[in-house]
Amino acid sequence: MNAPATNDRAGTAERMLNDIHALQPLFRDNADRARQERRVPQENIDALQEAGFFLALQPCEWGGHELTPQDFFRMQTAIAEACMSTAWASGIVAVHAFQLALMDKRAQQEVWGDDIHTLVSSSYAPLGKVEPVEGGFRLSGRWGWSSGCDHCSWVLLGAIVPGEGYRTFLVPRS
Repeated sequence: MNAPATNDRAGTAERMLNDIHALQPLFRDNADRARQERRVPQENIDALQEAGFFLALQPCEWGGHELTPQDFFRMQTAIAEACMSTAWASGIVAVHAFQLALMDKRAQQEVWGDDIHTLVSSSYAPLGKVEPVEGGFRLSGRWGWSSGCDHCSWVLLGAIVPGEGYRTFLVPRS
């Protein structure tokens, strides 16, 4: 699958929803495993990747489909009908494409430049420490758990910048 974005968003959304309905038996079969392992099985993530789910809200410029939130939520509901864990974690991961689309083009290039299928997780609670340094910021500390993080190579972290307030930082997993 991994079809490129087209101008027919309604057709793309319908095709993707049909693909997700076809994946429901896989998600149902893996639901107990997801709960027991406290992690969405990689095969569920791979299947959603193949169906284009993680590209639903991603900009067309970066290989995404720029679907409506309503289309996205219909797909997420179909996932949840089969496995709530998969719906929860994949939905959180997939929605970050929308947030990244609001960021500077340089951030988008960093994340999607080499692979449009790069996934991003988040831990927004400002638990770590941030200090301004020449040319940017230095983050340190520990952040809380992030659903779906095992499947992601980037993360959005919340922190309080002294004298400025809350900010979200985009950081590579490496």
